[in-house]
Amino acid sequence: MVTVKPFRGVRYNLEKALLKNVVSPPYDVISEDEKEAYKTKSPYNVVKLILPEGEDKYENASKIYNQWKSERVLIKDESPSYYVYEQEYQYEGKNYVRTGFVGLLKLEEFGIGKVFPHEKTLAGPKKDRFELMKASKANFSQIFGLYMDKENELDKIFTNAKKNMPAASAVDDEGVKNTLWLIQDQDIVNKISRFMSDKSIYIADGHHRYETALNLRDFFRKQNKDAADEVKPYDFVMMMFVNFYDDGLKIFPTHRVVDLDETFDEKEFFNKLKNYFHVEEIQENNYSEFLKRDNHCNIVMLIDDKYYGLSVKDDSYEKLHPVYRRVDTYVLQELILKDALGMSEERLLNKEGITFVQSEEQIKKIARKKKSVGFIMNGIPIDVVREISETGNVMPQKSTYFYPKLQTGLVFNDL
Repeated sequence: MVTVKPFRGVRYNLEKALLKNVVSPPYDVISEDEKEAYKTKSPYNVVKLILPEGEDKYENASKIYNQWKSERVLIKDESPSYYVYEQEYQYEGKNYVRTGFVGLLKLEEFGIGKVFPHEKTLAGPKKDRFELMKASKANFSQIFGLYMDKENELDKIFTNAKKNMPAASAVDDEGVKNTLWLIQDQDIVNKISRFMSDKSIYIADGHHRYETALNLRDFFRKQNKDAADEVKPYDFVMMMFVNFYDDGLKIFPTHRVVDLDETFDEKEFFNKLKNYFHVEEIQENNYSEFLKRDNHCNIVMLIDDKYYGLSVKDDSYEKLHPVYRRVDTYVLQELILKDALGMSEERLLNKEGITFVQSEEQIKKIARKKKSVGFIMNGIPIDVVREISETGNVMPQKSTYFYPKLQTGLVFNDL
């Protein structure tokens, strides 16, 4: 059984901080330049917590967090709440609304409970987040989790909550309107908790932070010599829960740019590609149409200012594990990055010489600066994410880009 419960969130005091100036995207998508820009917006911007600085940066984040609480820049809600979180945005000229709620999820080990991952994780980011969470004793960012609710049962609750005055609202730098409402009525809170008890939870974003929360729980249990049946605040992690069937749930692809060195042999590379793909040069303005072709898997490649369409051959497709045949990032990794480019598993895991981008323009910008090859892919269907998760398999890193990103700074959770 999954345990989801409300909590007393810590939120910005809107009399002392303008919300749009203190929130930010998740820590792992913020560049150094963007970090500096966020810091100039407000002395209380959340990047000071999630991307701390100094020799003892994790302790510094803890001191800043506690100072802001003592100065009442941050205030803890008096009653446990569920936080309805709505994001209103535009995509391809249409307006969309994605709604979920923020609560606490009792931590479960992957593989033995009803919480499922879909991506690999790395030791480095987990160590970084572990030290931050250990020092601050808080969750600064929500993990993004998905659940299945075909009948949209909770949507009725969300709609009623939205009739009230929002607790907070801010338009972020992407033009996304982020709005928060509190649910504190005990009957409604209990209804949400009961509803979620038999659901499976699929991690959409925040795999590193979820595994870090597990490690932190085990660390504190050992340190505090907890009894087996004791339940402590660190047995839970803050999560944003969104319905798989929410109309505003969008998954964008994350494209790749791979650095090429002086040993790169373009002729040999193309010969290897032709072992697995039908390769054809295409016009720049036709690459979107190529991606939509009815084929097993289509990938667009940019190299030397030319566009090439790669369609996987039937025999190559049949050799792939069935669960991965609709995962373009897996096809790219196994057939192109590993075989045609000769990249090692270790290099791929460490993301050495690989840049992850969201647009064709970003690929071209990198290509203007250094010798590289770019790959544009289709997004992964949501049902494939669920299938991968349930079968216990994982996709290559950065296979999914759930848009819009959850904003950090709307609510924190003390451990």
